[in-house]
Amino acid sequence: MATFEEQVTSAVERGFAPGVVVIAKDKEGKVDYSKAFSRKDATPYNEDTVMSLASMSKLVTTVAALQVVERGLITLDEDVSPFLPLLAKQGILTGFADNGEPIIRERRNPITLRQLLTHSAGLGYDFIHEELAKVGAWKKLPKPAATIDEAFDLPLLYEPGEGYQYSASIDLAGKLVENLTGKSLEDFMRQNIFEPLGMNSTTFFPANHPDIEARRVPTAYREDPVGPVVEKPGDTWLTEGKKEAFGGQGLFSTMPDYVKLLHSLLVDDERVLKKETTALMFKPQLSPKSKEALLEMTRNPAFLIGDFPQTNEYDWGLGGILIDGDKHNYRGRGTLIWGGAANLFWFLDREAGVCGVFGTQVLPPADDRIKGLIKAFEEEVYKKAGKL
Repeated sequence: MATFEEQVTSAVERGFAPGVVVIAKDKEGKVDYSKAFSRKDATPYNEDTVMSLASMSKLVTTVAALQVVERGLITLDEDVSPFLPLLAKQGILTGFADNGEPIIRERRNPITLRQLLTHSAGLGYDFIHEELAKVGAWKKLPKPAATIDEAFDLPLLYEPGEGYQYSASIDLAGKLVENLTGKSLEDFMRQNIFEPLGMNSTTFFPANHPDIEARRVPTAYREDPVGPVVEKPGDTWLTEGKKEAFGGQGLFSTMPDYVKLLHSLLVDDERVLKKETTALMFKPQLSPKSKEALLEMTRNPAFLIGDFPQTNEYDWGLGGILIDGDKHNYRGRGTLIWGGAANLFWFLDREAGVCGVFGTQVLPPADDRIKGLIKAFEEEVYKKAGKL
């Protein structure tokens, strides 16, 4: 049977990915694993490679929002509407008139920061929900959008706290951080996350940092289901026209930078969050209605990046999907996991004492060939730590 590194080397050489960078650490200091894999005819990948994190940005923005809670500027269960005018006016979409105008009713429930951080606030993504795309077209929202308000001036899909839809809610949480602190999200993160952890290659705006921009790799696309992926230099799928930091999708970073945040949360060193706040991240956060909606999503994991066995033991923590049970082969209860659109993935298991990140730049999301490599990476890390 091929080793993990043999599997990745073969996959990269066959063109399933242009390159891969993996980093893993454990709590005890026994595991410190780092490896880069590159294809000879593609852009080289190494530890200094800068990638679009896409939705892996959500963990970082969640940490920033929790820092604001620690400062007493807001609570997790306080109505955010006074601080986010965009959300204050949003009702719930119920249908469309014959002329195409959206029919919207007032909502009953307030929207809280906890709901924003757990995708249970009623929001959606217009690229997932056709009805929201229809509203955007009716309102003539700009594409691409330059600001949070331009991108997400859309109604809710359900009453806050009574459902789950993967959404732009953490982009709104990032805007909340800005409005509460009076700082840009980039500046707030730099002062309170990036600099304390030494994440010197992480930014929302790589074009403003020539050294970071020079190390970016292009996105590769799988245009042929059985052929190699094709890199597209100059692709701007997450940067075009952006004037604001989009906290749910907009960060660029290296894998060594990203694992610094994971490891800080793993060992609970309080460099970015107090111990009691970090502990909250690894606890179930959803209401029963919201949890059932999340479980329905995991039963149809076509767009999910990584391995999601049908254990029915999932919730949402603060930062990612939470393993909420003991049926998984190696992930411990309370493990947090999530990924990014270009088939990136991270995991953080405080019970087993391990964390890791898998980086590549391949679209579309949830590529079956990459999923297998991600699962093999997780298993390799648990084996190295003596947990599998």
